[in-house]
Amino acid sequence: MKTIVRVSTFGVLAALFLFAQDSFSQGAIVPAFPRISEGASVSQIIGISEVTVSYHRPGVKGRKIWGGLVPYNTVWRSGANEATTVTFSDDMEIEGHKLPAGTYGFFTIPSEKEWTIIFNAQPKQWGAFTYDSTKDVLRFTVKPEEAPYQEWMSYSFTDLTLNSAQFVLSWEKLAVGFTIKVDTDAKLASNMTSLVKNSWQSLNSYARYCLDNKVHWDDAMQDIEKSIALNENYTNLRTKAELLAQGEKYKEAVAVGEKAIEAGKGRTGGEMSVGSLQKLVAEWKKK
Repeated sequence: MKTIVRVSTFGVLAALFLFAQDSFSQGAIVPAFPRISEGASVSQIIGISEVTVSYHRPGVKGRKIWGGLVPYNTVWRSGANEATTVTFSDDMEIEGHKLPAGTYGFFTIPSEKEWTIIFNAQPKQWGAFTYDSTKDVLRFTVKPEEAPYQEWMSYSFTDLTLNSAQFVLSWEKLAVGFTIKVDTDAKLASNMTSLVKNSWQSLNSYARYCLDNKVHWDDAMQDIEKSIALNENYTNLRTKAELLAQGEKYKEAVAVGEKAIEAGKGRTGGEMSVGSLQKLVAEWKKK
């Protein structure tokens, strides 16, 4: 005799929901079943530091968003489902305020003319139902701006430099953004202190960074001399020559540049790079 087990749709959905909740509690990234507001993440490298936003993307779907689905003057999870989180690999400066490295719950309080931005020390929570203002690490206000229509809410990074970026939340016809800054120079200097200094490549790379960004000329000269002492080659000789020229020491730059050209002859793919250096040396001779 067969036993027939009838399972209601409600029972299946309830079981799936419980499974999804359990998966979430264990830190799973992929849900047990598709969600109406799908999960997403976006990361951006600023200099050598990383910022990552993890969130869920609600859609407009013909609804009134601001002052409707998202009430004014009420703490919002800044997305859907689980609270949005932002992770900083290093200490940052947010709109002029210091924020230590770490993962934060990202909440906002929208209003018609001004939004409050909140970084909270409790990153893992469902929505804003257990939001605790006593755990806020940083709060500040920004003004929303009109923007091209966007059906699905998103986060992005714009106006990138080696030391900064604009962090932007966009949805419906609104965008809210603020500036993130990181001290890339200090981070690099710290890295160079902690790196094993027997690598001519790392020493040359730091000197090249200083050259390209016109910073820490004296430090760059010290490190390029160390690089050459470890392994004299076309690459670090060229870096030294360009540094000397940047310091307006053109006679020395010509001598080192010509030495680099000799070292570069015969290397694989060397003709093009040697040719560009020859042009630089010719310009330096005219100084």
